[in-house]
Amino acid sequence: MENKLKIVELRGKREKTKNWPPEKKFKIFSSIRVPKLLRALRSVQNLSTIYNPKTKIGYRYSDEEKKKILKDVREAYQSMTRAWDNAGKKIKENNKRSYWDE
Repeated sequence: MENKLKIVELRGKREKTKNWPPEKKFKIFSSIRVPKLLRALRSVQNLSTIYNPKTKIGYRYSDEEKKKILKDVREAYQSMTRAWDNAGKKIKENNKRSYWDE
């Protein structure tokens, strides 16, 4: 087990961004974060696949679970939009420990 690589070693040395101009930070961080967001949304979209017993592909979920996920995604999108509209003012965040916790 000594040959196991750590994620930090795979990623390489972290760059210090403290002295970067804001424009460069925006370009770099948005080029990293937006594709991650789009991949995450596609993964959540895949959850909508209804279970097919013949192929054993898909998921079973209740209408309430579906509504909760769509409501939370919609709220997160609206929160992000408000942040852009308010020039980045602090927005109250939801601090749940687990997604299904109330």
